Amino acid sequence: MAPIQATVLIFCRILAFVVLCPIFSQKNFPSLAKIVIGMALTVLCLPTTPAIPELSLFMLTVFVIKEVLFGMAMGYLSQLVFTGVEIAGQLIDFQVGFSMAQAYDPTLQIASSQYGKTYYWLTIAVFFGLDLHHRLITALLLSFRIVPLGSVVIQGTTVEGIVKLFSQMMVMAVNLAAPMIIALLLVDLVLGVISRSIPQINILMMSLSMKTAISFVVFLLLLPNVLSYLGKHLPDTVRYLQEFIESFQ
Repeated sequence: MAPIQATVLIFCRILAFVVLCPIFSQKNFPSLAKIVIGMALTVLCLPTTPAIPELSLFMLTVFVIKEVLFGMAMGYLSQLVFTGVEIAGQLIDFQVGFSMAQAYDPTLQIASSQYGKTYYWLTIAVFFGLDLHHRLITALLLSFRIVPLGSVVIQGTTVEGIVKLFSQMMVMAVNLAAPMIIALLLVDLVLGVISRSIPQINILMMSLSMKTAISFVVFLLLLPNVLSYLGKHLPDTVRYLQEFIESFQ
């Protein structure tokens, strides 16, 4: 009975992680595929996971809840960088004027912005290009050695670490969006001078097309720097996850 209970606990932690982690958490990713991936990773973890004594039904329920919460916490941390990228895109869209054109994106399950989706898929490409998906899965599997089944205890330092990571995600979003926002603010400044100098010009209609075109040009010019920035900070996703897991030792 104990091996079956251990299998259930391992599966709960892994499935909770898969539901919230990057790539797998998308709406159009099949639910059956998530379950199959969770079962495959569970089979990989079984030989290396320390055995547990047989549990009563009440203790098994408590352990399942703890494993699900721990898996969700790991999935949330692995998604932080992607959330920061989406926030950067939304900040840019607000400045360009694309906020009015936001529509519900079934892939991300939010009212996604145009630049938000562009930055998100760029991040996905860099994520796979750096082979970080394998490192992310490796960190998940190692969590069973560092944090045995049922031993999850949330500490004050762990909560402080999550808050710190959230603040770093906001800093990343601002740094990623700052060059585009500054360029568009300069465009607004120039258009304001033109409107004061030549009142007959319809600046509102002109600004919509000008800001859109200039934002595209600036985005293409900044694209190498954006990819370099993402390549530098995306590995932090795995590092954050590993530090979070090690905080439970």
